[in-house]
Amino acid sequence: MQTESNSNDHQLMDVFQNPSSPFYLYPGENPGFVLVSPPLNGTNYNFWSRAMRRALGSKNKYKFVNGTIRMPSTTDPTFEAWEICNNMIVSWINISLSPQIAQSVVYIDGAQELWQDLKDRFSKRDYFRTFDFLQEIHSMR
Repeated sequence: MQTESNSNDHQLMDVFQNPSSPFYLYPGENPGFVLVSPPLNGTNYNFWSRAMRRALGSKNKYKFVNGTIRMPSTTDPTFEAWEICNNMIVSWINISLSPQIAQSVVYIDGAQELWQDLKDRFSKRDYFRTFDFLQEIHSMR
């Protein structure tokens, strides 16, 4: 039993300290760190989401928002690491939103749920705007 506990402790330390682990946070990363600019304002979703995907991907965190890494059970040894990363990602996303949009998602605690909510709400607007622009271009001929 002691060996199993030591093995679990070693695995957890690896999750926190291995830079290739998606649970690893680099020294100096903090919840106030702005990953992308300009913030999502409701009309720039495609640009914003592409920039955020790149930024989160460069930090090995995009898996938290695309559903690859799901919330483990609270008894899982990686739950604490997942919760810390999830909270950091939610903070990074929130700080990259306009104040009005940030207020509308203040009660969403999961990074994946937040990402999906923003996509559902704002990606369609960009498609409609693109369609409108294309119609304007074609009407100029």
